[in-house]
Amino acid sequence: MARRDAAPVCVERTVDDRIVLAVLAAGTFLAPLDSSIVNIALPAIAADFGARIAAVGWVATAYVLTTASLVLAMGRLADIWGLRRVYVAGFLVFGTGSLCSAVAPGLGLLIAARVLQASGAAAMFAAGPALVTKTFPPQRRGWALGWISLAVSAGLTAGPALGGVLVGTFGWKAVFVINIPLSAIMAYAASRLLPEDCPEAEPFDVLGAVLAAATLTAALLALSEVDRSGLLSAGVLGASLVAVVAGVSFVRVERRSPHPMLDLRLFGERRFSAGVVAAVLSYASLFAVTFTMPFYLLRARGIDARLAGLVLTATPLSMALFSPIAGRLSDRYGSRWLATFGLAWLSLALAAMTLLQPGTPLGFVAAGLFCVGTGLSIFQAPNTAAILRAVPRGRAGVGSALVGQARNLGMALGIGITAAVVAAGLGGSDLMALARPLTPAEADLFVSAMRPALFVGAALAMAGAAASWSRGRDAVHYEPVDAGAPPRVDSSAG
Repeated sequence: MARRDAAPVCVERTVDDRIVLAVLAAGTFLAPLDSSIVNIALPAIAADFGARIAAVGWVATAYVLTTASLVLAMGRLADIWGLRRVYVAGFLVFGTGSLCSAVAPGLGLLIAARVLQASGAAAMFAAGPALVTKTFPPQRRGWALGWISLAVSAGLTAGPALGGVLVGTFGWKAVFVINIPLSAIMAYAASRLLPEDCPEAEPFDVLGAVLAAATLTAALLALSEVDRSGLLSAGVLGASLVAVVAGVSFVRVERRSPHPMLDLRLFGERRFSAGVVAAVLSYASLFAVTFTMPFYLLRARGIDARLAGLVLTATPLSMALFSPIAGRLSDRYGSRWLATFGLAWLSLALAAMTLLQPGTPLGFVAAGLFCVGTGLSIFQAPNTAAILRAVPRGRAGVGSALVGQARNLGMALGIGITAAVVAAGLGGSDLMALARPLTPAEADLFVSAMRPALFVGAALAMAGAAASWSRGRDAVHYEPVDAGAPPRVDSSAG
């Protein structure tokens, strides 16, 4: 007779991996889409609530800060509670936050609703790639992550164009209303179609989660304030001090914890740490283009929003073509060469875009953006596969969260650096705040200020290529059962 206190047997349900990929790709598209779609609605929100644009900016900033501060905690929670449960819960919270945002009667409640919405997005970011790792065998994992990389980048890039159509046709509330039915559909589909998983029975490191959130929030606040207040302003220095103190405390707590939220031994593995650093630098370099191109097209060139959106689709189009191919190639040949070549190509594309003039043919602009997307797509899936390959099975959620965290930090770093470089080039001129097309003299001034930012982006991409190359061969193996064991390196690795 079986004992009454015997542990229940966890049986993982097998599901068609093509269905899983479709659900995960659709869900992965939604969260980054919302992080970029709202920016286009900020002027309309400011006009509706009679608020200053600096205050309305917190509608976007609160979302980014909350996502970045919670994604690691959500990843660890997914390891403990279950990947599918956290993923489904993420959609439900995201949809609830979208509903609250759409009906918010004032700016303060709208910002609070965005915090709720971002909490759900953090759960989706954390669990999505980990579910790919759990569902797909190693020989198909890169291909699947290629589609996930495509979904993330497409969401980030498509946001401004789609937001312009929604705001222009239905008003700013439409950018939130559209999420409500989509979230409900995705939550139902994920709960029915994604596979069961057997989470680890470990306690959640609450103190580690709080310190991690404090560190990341303070660091991102410091980066966001650099271009507004200057590098040595009181706000930047204060936020930096909080980030350092909280970060040091986090490291000390995690080293002593028997069940840490983030196993710091992971960063001792070169292939893991090099992949994370390369991911941060790749997104930082990408946002040199993402930050400057809309203003270049809409203000310096004076073209309408629809045509600008069409030009900007060159980046997601190239990613649609090359991300799955790059993922498939990484399954066969490894990640080192592909990821390094992708960032080197991205660096060359950014350097070429410094040749832009106010009168450059739009075909050349689109070709440059296409090359930017090509380099990023060749890098992303192989690099993500390498990072997740270097994570023990019981830490898949944390590994997946770190991929999302690298994206958040890279975006914040890229925006902060690009904004600071462009502002320095403008010499105190407030051209970025103008809502009208620029005069020829103003357009020349902006383009001359944009070039150094693109050069910096090219340098960041090349630094990422160097970090990617430093990872060595893809020959790391982990014991699949003991999630707390340190990595075991194949002695044949070069």
